[in-house]
Amino acid sequence: EYFILDGVFLRKPEEGSGETLRLDPTYHLHHWSTRKMLLPPLLLALFFLCCLLVRGIPLSRDFRGGTLIQVRGMEGYPALAEVKGTVEGLLGGKVEVKLTSYGGLYGLDIEADNMDLPQEVRENLRKALADELGISENQVVVYNMGSILTSLSKEQARNALLVAPLFMILVVFLNFRSLRAGGGIVGTVWLNVFDALGCMSLLGVELSIGSMAGLLMLLGYSDDTNVLLVTAVEKGVGGSPRERAAAAMRTGLLVNGTTFLVLLFVNLFTTSKLVDELTFPLLTGMVFDAVNTWFLNAALVLGKRERREVPVAF
Repeated sequence: EYFILDGVFLRKPEEGSGETLRLDPTYHLHHWSTRKMLLPPLLLALFFLCCLLVRGIPLSRDFRGGTLIQVRGMEGYPALAEVKGTVEGLLGGKVEVKLTSYGGLYGLDIEADNMDLPQEVRENLRKALADELGISENQVVVYNMGSILTSLSKEQARNALLVAPLFMILVVFLNFRSLRAGGGIVGTVWLNVFDALGCMSLLGVELSIGSMAGLLMLLGYSDDTNVLLVTAVEKGVGGSPRERAAAAMRTGLLVNGTTFLVLLFVNLFTTSKLVDELTFPLLTGMVFDAVNTWFLNAALVLGKRERREVPVAF
């Protein structure tokens, strides 16, 4: 038996059971119609669609290219703020300065958005940095940094993104013998990726090689939770379809929560930029996966199942 306290759904314990009141995350699976369950994930997707249309997806230099200025062989520790100000003054835009060290000597990697700098500007950069750091101009090298993803790599990535859903549908169809189940799983999985991209757009997180890897990992993770749901409802024994879906949801949220905490600790206790880029879409995607799997796909799977059985009254 359920009741509402301050807008929160709580399950009332049975008399004499010794249980205490607790929040039940599966309330909607027992008491909502399948149409009502579709609303939260669809509204969330609509919100992120607006974010993507208005703000777009910010791209890192992995995709948009720019200019790389390398300084090597410095014996003293450089003043990064002064170096950044000098370069930004010459280029007229924002730059990113990274400190490197090797063999007891320091170096700098300075990245800017400017492309194809004129030779005169390159020479002025080398001279200004040499004077600023007290080094020879030969220790300063200016490169034109093109996009890491070549046209061939972009074509291969596009082909992989097109082929992956087909293979996912094929594997699910062979397992469940249902195109609808396969379509529901693939649609939910890609909606997780879409929501993660929308969140990156909202927060201004750049799409990089690391974050793209995180999005691809999210595909595999989301597929597992959706297969768990469909297997429980279609092939599970005992209880009603909604009860089996609720049991699967508790298991899925437990797995989701432990994985989320591990990735969160990795993100908090490491200083690697690549790890941050990798874990951000995974962390946000897991939150969206909980909504899309246990509301959207659950509504699709239960709706199909209930049409074959006795209708549930609400």
